[in-house]
Amino acid sequence: MSKTAETMLDVLIIGAGLGGLGAAAKLIEGGCGNIAVVEAAEEVGGVWRQHRYPNVACDTPIDLYAYSFFPGNKWSTNFAPGDEIHAYLKELSDRYDVTPRITFNTRVVESVWDEEEACWHAQSEDGRRWSARYLIWSGGLFSQPTIPRIEGLESFEGESIHTSFWNDDIDLDGKRVAVVGGGATSIQVVPFAAERAEKLYVFVRTPSYVMPRPDISFSDEDRNSPQFAEQQQARRKEWFDRFELIARSRFPMNGEAIAEQEAVWQELFDKQVKDEHNREVLTPNYRFGCKRPLFSTDYYPAIERENVELIGRGVAGLSGDSIVDVEGEAYPVDTVIWATGFAPTDMMGNLAIRGRNGRLLSNEWQEVPHAYFGTMVEGFPNFFLICGPNGGGASVTDMVEAQTGFILDAMAEAGARDCDIVDVEKAAYERFNADIQARADASVMVRGNCVSYYRVGGSGKVFTHWPDTIEAFRNRVRDEALSGLTYREAAEAGRAPA
Repeated sequence: MSKTAETMLDVLIIGAGLGGLGAAAKLIEGGCGNIAVVEAAEEVGGVWRQHRYPNVACDTPIDLYAYSFFPGNKWSTNFAPGDEIHAYLKELSDRYDVTPRITFNTRVVESVWDEEEACWHAQSEDGRRWSARYLIWSGGLFSQPTIPRIEGLESFEGESIHTSFWNDDIDLDGKRVAVVGGGATSIQVVPFAAERAEKLYVFVRTPSYVMPRPDISFSDEDRNSPQFAEQQQARRKEWFDRFELIARSRFPMNGEAIAEQEAVWQELFDKQVKDEHNREVLTPNYRFGCKRPLFSTDYYPAIERENVELIGRGVAGLSGDSIVDVEGEAYPVDTVIWATGFAPTDMMGNLAIRGRNGRLLSNEWQEVPHAYFGTMVEGFPNFFLICGPNGGGASVTDMVEAQTGFILDAMAEAGARDCDIVDVEKAAYERFNADIQARADASVMVRGNCVSYYRVGGSGKVFTHWPDTIEAFRNRVRDEALSGLTYREAAEAGRAPA
């Protein structure tokens, strides 16, 4: 194997959110201690550090969202609030000795593959450099907020803020407030705003299926009981099975099974939404599962409040002290809250990843982001992604755990062969992605009559989700993933992959 005079890391991880910390923890536990993590922010946590908007919470039950190897024992409720998840991630980082390996307040802007030395050279904004045999990106699909490009943003006389940049100085009491959006963030912010605002306008172009949320509270006595861990595992399995059932209805699209989920939604909707205008605006015109299903027991009641006005149209701009809809109607407001989500196609932000022969990852992904099991990209040796293209699922931590196992196996196999370089064989890569897109095209995400962030441009190819069950992902990673890889020594780098 080749040697270099400089100090060489085994692994460099970009990002200290849920995925990066989980991957680092399992790598360290697996004996790979020569690693470093680079994080742009001042502490760990990813979206749970960034998101401080009111009522921010996990919309997946925490028993399923937390890692199976570190379930946590400080939860106050099964749909854990954001600050508890942030604290959990800090504890995870400390427990697995990840924290001492993290460089904070440092943003990596470029990483370049060195074919001769079989390593990655990364550089930060402030000029710091790292070299590593393996590079892992874990920046997250939801790291780049979508800020509407509309007229009047700069000249608006009131306060305008995206939920990702919420701060504790924002006061909605007695104000005229607009919330723009009808997705996961909006359903958490709207009840808070409705209780405090004198008048709340909620702009929803496309409504979500909002399902009943079965809340469970945990007391100190519950958390300290000998049975708590066992109960966590039972709830995890219950929710895992439920989400797997939903996945089987989505991939491929099963109209009868989807109708059963729609009936659950309809029962809650009929119970909580009585106003005819609200019913018209909040009734989806697409099939369940085409967009992200949500869980809430207080969103619909908030919309029904007397001080809340629901507008089923998009926003055209801001003008003076008003927000203006696409039909030109103006609504005077003091504060606009943009609950408009993220741009997953821009998941890399301004990070440039240059692989073999200078190939730029952003160019490779210009039409459709693609990967091998959401983890590797052909032509980018020794480079791994956590929750990369088509690597998302209802239980993100199950996906991360499977991906990290794949990464460890690939690294171990390269070591066993005394090789420096691991890559995906091109034909295997193309077959895999053709199969993924064929499965996605048969899903409700494509056939369900909606526009969503799951797809490029809202209506193109599905690139966010694994188009099958999580169990199928685990099984295929275990049984197939390694067979599509190639291994070489650095001395062979100039030759075509075997």
